[in-house]
Amino acid sequence: MLMNNQVKSNLMKKRKAMKEAGNRIADDVTKLNSGLISRLTLHHNIDSAWFFNGSVYGQTTRQERVKFDIYDNIDNVIENFRFGQRT
Repeated sequence: MLMNNQVKSNLMKKRKAMKEAGNRIADDVTKLNSGLISRLTLHHNIDSAWFFNGSVYGQTTRQERVKFDIYDNIDNVIENFRFGQRT
């Protein structure tokens, strides 16, 4: 467990090289965030979902990267994201 975000960030940037060397590193995802990722992957407008730097993101079928919170209505967040893009 890392307590310093800068150290963690630097380590995560080197994750690919560490994986190639036979090491594995991953973020500690809470049960609620894991549930959100599961909901996102089952949603018809989401192609993929992931956890990064303390937040959950999803990529829509239109290739938009959207940040989600645990209790968000997925459709509303996508709609608000798209509306915000037009202004």
